[in-house]
Amino acid sequence: MQNLHWRIYKFKKIGDILKIEDIKNQLEKKKLENNLRTLKIFKEEDLNLSSNDYLGIGQDKKLKEEFLEKYRDKILFSSSSSRLITGNYKIIRELEERLNKIYGKSSLVMNSGFSANKTIIETFYNKNSLIITDRLNHSSIYAGILESGAKAVRYRHLDIAHLETILEKYTKDYDDILVVTETVYSMDGDIAPIKKIVDLKKKYKFDLMVDEAHSYGVFGYGIAYEENLLKDIDFLTIPLGKGGGSIGSYIICDEIYREYLINFGREIIYTTSLPPVNALWNLFILEKMEEFSDRRKKLWELIDFSKEKIKELGINAICDSQIMALIIGDNKKADTISKNLRDKGYIVYPIKSPTVAKSTERIRVGLNPNISKEEILDFLKEFKNELNSIF
Repeated sequence: MQNLHWRIYKFKKIGDILKIEDIKNQLEKKKLENNLRTLKIFKEEDLNLSSNDYLGIGQDKKLKEEFLEKYRDKILFSSSSSRLITGNYKIIRELEERLNKIYGKSSLVMNSGFSANKTIIETFYNKNSLIITDRLNHSSIYAGILESGAKAVRYRHLDIAHLETILEKYTKDYDDILVVTETVYSMDGDIAPIKKIVDLKKKYKFDLMVDEAHSYGVFGYGIAYEENLLKDIDFLTIPLGKGGGSIGSYIICDEIYREYLINFGREIIYTTSLPPVNALWNLFILEKMEEFSDRRKKLWELIDFSKEKIKELGINAICDSQIMALIIGDNKKADTISKNLRDKGYIVYPIKSPTVAKSTERIRVGLNPNISKEEILDFLKEFKNELNSIF
């Protein structure tokens, strides 16, 4: 342990040394604020309302059996190398070629959405760039901004008028501007007006990056694809850990950007590529995406039903998509209600400040077509009862 303490001390930057006492104090502060994160194990027989498997394909046993029947002899569990050495195997190239045909641009498979977002920003933008970001964009986007050294300006969440005000202010001062947005946001489930941002791009001539993490699958190939906006988006990222029922991420961009990423993107050059089994599964799901229309229809019926029942029960909630935010407004109450609901067989966890704004602490529910209307109604009633019992 002494050696570990020394290493923590030794390798922090000068002026920002983190001693073991600092670590203890910060963890204790988290506990006192009812905000200490822990890793939990849930019971599989409970109703999972915290999953991001929005189409229910990641846990689908029939799909798994079909996949194994088709690819059993091709499955390998490690690529054992980066893409630039022997990790550029046949299946990952087949996946990218299929993506190229669907999206009409070049594609690059990455190991995660975090890696894809961060790599794009830190590779293409620098201290001479301006990055304008929705204030609620994902941590991976802010990580890329920090690494790039670019000037960052945040616009109010989904506020297109505010975005244009910022563009008017800075366009004359910067030749290199990137605007970054997601399509569906993970905490509120609200949807960005991508078409309006594209209209601004045509007026102000900036680069545009769009993250489809929470829309892929739920909106087929994604909102940008469905709204025919691909030609106007410079960098589209499609993380697969949600509606894709998998792991990894696609980057959709022009071929010259793909080539540049391969040559200068650190996480591509120095990271072992996805195992072939994951690339196979991603290709399998991609080729079936159009067959999932019944799942999408059932999901949207459940969303509409949930909205109706939330209104009837008088619950303070946001439900614009497959993501429901049930507002509680206090960290400690969110902890207590979540625990009580878990004891009743519902897999739910609190989302607390500072992850969300103070007074908007909540339970976040991810809907999928495997959840019945009866199950969601019973849950909402239990939530309402718990909320009424907490003072």
